[in-house]
Amino acid sequence: MGRTGNTNLSFDDILKRNFPIITDEYKAFAEEKSQCRKCSVYEHYKTVGMSEGNAKNPIFIFIGECPGRDEVGQVRPFIGPAGQRLRAELRKYPKVFRKDSVLLTNVLACRPLNNKFPGGDFKTETSKEVRTCTTHWLIPELKILKPKVIVTLGNPAMKYLRGDWGITANRGKWKFLPQCRAWSLPTFHPSYVIRSERSGQNHIVHQFEQDIETVVRMWKSIVGGDYRMSMSEDEWQRELALRHSVQLGLIK
Repeated sequence: MGRTGNTNLSFDDILKRNFPIITDEYKAFAEEKSQCRKCSVYEHYKTVGMSEGNAKNPIFIFIGECPGRDEVGQVRPFIGPAGQRLRAELRKYPKVFRKDSVLLTNVLACRPLNNKFPGGDFKTETSKEVRTCTTHWLIPELKILKPKVIVTLGNPAMKYLRGDWGITANRGKWKFLPQCRAWSLPTFHPSYVIRSERSGQNHIVHQFEQDIETVVRMWKSIVGGDYRMSMSEDEWQRELALRHSVQLGLIK
């Protein structure tokens, strides 16, 4: 393939740079994603963002909102100021958050105009563009990679993955996500952490750091103590089918 986005790198070069570990299945997924024109968001900056990290079997996936200006320019997630703040926090725990244990991505693959989520009030509504991106790219990506832990960054990511709203009320609280068979924990978006640092809201900064430390400290016991996490894929699909039948009232 030719050049991608505003970078001089080819698509293959971007894959090599962004993914130190990658499977053929994920390569095919990434190539299909890179050609997505399913909604109007692409038209603003004409770049489909790529994830970064272990594209085979990451333990942790961190999910933000959308690519920013710097991310569009380099086709890498979390490389602007907010991304550097997140990466600095992860580097505090080098034995846990490594290139072979983490993947970084976003709810939206493309940058919306001026970083504003498309469509009405995303607190109560889900726009067609967001539904398209989560349905075609985010959820399939999670199902391919099968992470143990998903950390959502900010309200939009928490809403679209967990169905919750309100970071203050939900941050630091574990929740199992059946659609991904993963445990999730929400925290503030690092851009909000930066603004809080500048305005002297040190309690926000402390809570963000505390949430990352909670992941480090608790993830093994949370995941290891859940029988669902040790099921084979066939066993898990049977479990889901059984739950669905119970919900429909077909089984009591």
